[in-house]
Amino acid sequence: MNILELYDLAAENNIQIDHRRIKSMIAFSIPGSIAIDLSQLQTLAETKVCLSHELGHEFKNAFYNLRNTFETRERQEERANRWAIHNLLPVSDLKCAVESGITEVWELAEHFDVTEDFIRDALRLYTMEGTLETAN
Repeated sequence: MNILELYDLAAENNIQIDHRRIKSMIAFSIPGSIAIDLSQLQTLAETKVCLSHELGHEFKNAFYNLRNTFETRERQEERANRWAIHNLLPVSDLKCAVESGITEVWELAEHFDVTEDFIRDALRLYTMEGTLETAN
């Protein structure tokens, strides 16, 4: 999924995206609206990952407030991250890239136009889920 498809997905689901300066964070979501401070994002890959994560909050209804416990916040962040990974980097696409010889984290990040940290998170998630295992 490319960044334009993410914006289209938001529009199709009546999720407003505002680009504005935010002092205390890069982005945040409330039901039906996402705010992103593009001045804090250096690359298209960072923007794509950030937007996908915030859409994960929207589609998984993974909201919290800063007064919630750390455990609650972490659970909601994990739900948003899983959504982002499954939608930006489906396991079948990852397997196909690896089978074609793209195996280094930096190569995968470049190939999928995401950050290296996002690739590492996806590898951890898919390993934990057991979906990266191949048949013998």
